[in-house]
Amino acid sequence: MVKVHTDELKPGMVLSDDVEGLRSGAILVSKGTVLNKKIIRGIQNQGIKHVLIYGPEDDSEDLKQNSFVIRYRKLSDKVENVFSDIRLGKKIILTEINDELDDLIVEVIQHNNILGRLRQLEEKDDYTFNHSLNVSMLATMVGKWLNYTDKQIKQVALTGLFHDIGKLKISDNIIHKPGKLTKEEREAMMKHPIYSYNILLDTVGISKNVLISVLQHHEREDGSGYPYGVEGDKIHEYAKIIAVCDVYDALTSDRYYKKKTSPFYAAEVLEEQSFGILNPQITRLFLDKVSEFYVGCKVLLTNGEIGEIIYVHPQRPTKTIVKVGDEYINFLKPQDVSIVDIIK
Repeated sequence: MVKVHTDELKPGMVLSDDVEGLRSGAILVSKGTVLNKKIIRGIQNQGIKHVLIYGPEDDSEDLKQNSFVIRYRKLSDKVENVFSDIRLGKKIILTEINDELDDLIVEVIQHNNILGRLRQLEEKDDYTFNHSLNVSMLATMVGKWLNYTDKQIKQVALTGLFHDIGKLKISDNIIHKPGKLTKEEREAMMKHPIYSYNILLDTVGISKNVLISVLQHHEREDGSGYPYGVEGDKIHEYAKIIAVCDVYDALTSDRYYKKKTSPFYAAEVLEEQSFGILNPQITRLFLDKVSEFYVGCKVLLTNGEIGEIIYVHPQRPTKTIVKVGDEYINFLKPQDVSIVDIIK
């Protein structure tokens, strides 16, 4: 390990020890975290002068596990090129991303805590781009939990990756609008699944399952979705998976018109929408499995305090018990505080 001044930190370095707050002593960034610009700024803003990182000669489990980050970045660069080509009216050449996607799928399947790993990544400026990659990784995990075959997992990963690619055909004035859309703008936005379908229709290597699922990812169980108001069993299962992952990631990410919300608020939204809007079986599976990652996580509360999740209620995976100092907060009961975000 190497002691490094925080002014010399660079994205991609991996912490070999926890970074603690100077006053609180609470763990701000945990050992094994791959640094990005946002995390580095956060450490520097705390007045911390030195941290320990792994050096080139170190052979640690943290470095081995963070091969996920390396492979994610490789895929990210390839997909960014694909998105640029689509903006220029070019066709998608699937073979240009196949190897990187296959490698990352293996990483996702082998390492369960995908949410923790996604939080380590430095996002690009384009929300649609970041969102597409995140949804693809989340959908891959759901495919694993559903015991999908390798072929099915690859298809659902591709569905997540390209579900919103049709937004590249919509005016940036609409996509980036900070306020509420007009009726006409909303109608234009609701056409993006059709645009995504048409873009992929001419792509060699895209299956019918992916095509129909991209088209249907905004359809809902009760027929209230778009673009065609399809309902229930008429919606492909891949589309139902993407719908759940889409809602979760959209709520927990910063968007042009709205700041991100707590993952626990997002989970409550999913739970509520599982009654008639989102598929209840897939939603419950997602919530149950995701909640397994929360125990031991550090969280920031609305009162500024930092606590640790020590328990998740098995029947209510959106509710936790958080330890703050010597006190315990049971969120199964109404509280004066709430969880703002997971910070570790």
